[in-house]
Amino acid sequence: MLLWRDEERGNYGPGISRPREGDVTKLFTLQVIQGGNRPMKVTLPARNKTEAVRFARNRWPGAQVEVAA
Repeated sequence: MLLWRDEERGNYGPGISRPREGDVTKLFTLQVIQGGNRPMKVTLPARNKTEAVRFARNRWPGAQVEVAA
């Protein structure tokens, strides 16, 4: 039995779901909420908050993403 959905694949790659090589980054903690699942906290490297949220939305399409306090 498969535990994931194939129809909602993420977009992966440098500059899309992670920083490009050589970018100066900071770590941002985000809360990702998908459908009826429990929220998960992820820490992603990015240049700024906006880019971190974009990376998370590209990894988990359709998820609600918020910067964790």
